[in-house]
Formats: sequence, C-alpha cells, structure tokens
Amino acid sequence: MIHSFQTEDFGVRLRPVRMEDAAFIVWLRNLEHAKGRLGDSAADVAAQESWLGAYFKREGDYYFVIETQTGIPVGAYGIYNVAGQSAESGRWVVRPDVPAGVPSAILAFDLAFERLGLKELRVTTVSTNHPVLSLNRKFGFRQTGIEPAAQVIAGKPVDLVHFLLPAGEWGKPRAQLLPMARLAGTQVCEWEQAKLRSQDLLHTGKLD
Repeated sequence: MIHSFQTEDFGVRLRPVRMEDAAFIVWLRNLEHAKGRLGDSAADVAAQESWLGAYFKREGDYYFVIETQTGIPVGAYGIYNVAGQSAESGRWVVRPDVPAGVPSAILAFDLAFERLGLKELRVTTVSTNHPVLSLNRKFGFRQTGIEPAAQVIAGKPVDLVHFLLPAGEWGKPRAQLLPMARLAGTQVCEWEQAKLRSQDLLHTGKLD
C-alpha cells in the first residue's frame, strides 16, 4: 500500500517514498556519518528496490523522502511499527551539507501526532550516534532504557538507547525549536538556490 501523507514547511517537504528513490536512499544511508549508526543498509539499488517492494505492501509503515521545495532530495525519515496509537520514529538521516534535520523532524512529529493521531512516538538510537541522542533530548524524548549489545551493525554489536515522546509533551519543545527551524529553513533555501545555480552553469557549459 502506498501512503499518501505529505507535508511541507521551513523550506523542506516530506513526501512518500517512491521506487525511483532507491538509488538516493542507498547513497544516503552509506554516507560516512550514517554508517554504523542505522540498521544495516541495502548494499545496492536492487536490494533497496526489493525492500521498497515489500514496504509498499505493509500497513502501519510510513517512509518519507525529505526534499527541498523544488524537489532536491536531502534525507529520509520513517514512522513504522505502528501499534494502536504508538509507533517507532526512525530511519532518519539527512545529508550533512544541508540543515534539514530540525525542520524535517518538526514536520514528521506534527504529522505523527496530528494527522496520524498517534499518542506516542518511540525512538531507538545507537549509543554511539551522539548527535541524534542529543537531538532526541532537544525534541522532548525521555530516555526509557539501554539495551547492551542489542543489535549487530556492520558485524559489530551495538548498544541501543530507547526513548519515548508522548503527544502531550511535544508542544513545549516544538515551540522552543521553531526559531531554529525557521533559520534552518532560510539556510535550506539558500543551499537549494546554490545547487540550482550550479546545475544551470553546468548545463550552459559555463562551469569548468
């Protein structure tokens, strides 16, 4: 089943993943800052397409590409393992040269609590992923436990840190994050325009 939820603000858009996103997802999840900090990623486009084929048939799983307003993909995010009014938040990775993290998270949590009607989001983060651990706390997540050597990624056991964010506790951190999201949105638009100018110069042969 292909889910149709889509939302945008702060210079970015969350739109449902498509089969043609497979190559981008493989590239994104194999960037240096993502390796070992997510679940094992598909090794190639064919494997990712196979995963997406199964995803499109699943209920309770929402996978999004994060893109700029003109459609340049910059990241991915998922809401999955939906059980009643609770779900897992994850598969979140953003390319490191564009500040789309906070904007995309606000859009995602608003979608989860408002449009999907969820009452809580659960997050599991690899213990070595310190930037995301810090962001989890800024977003209002409460740490609920640590599982030692709970998962094997790239052949190595890793500890998993569990967090929980009830819908009723999202309002305060959201308000605190809005100024950061607005600034990031301006920066995303500047990054996007620079990319588009570079593409125009390449197409016209004016850039070596």
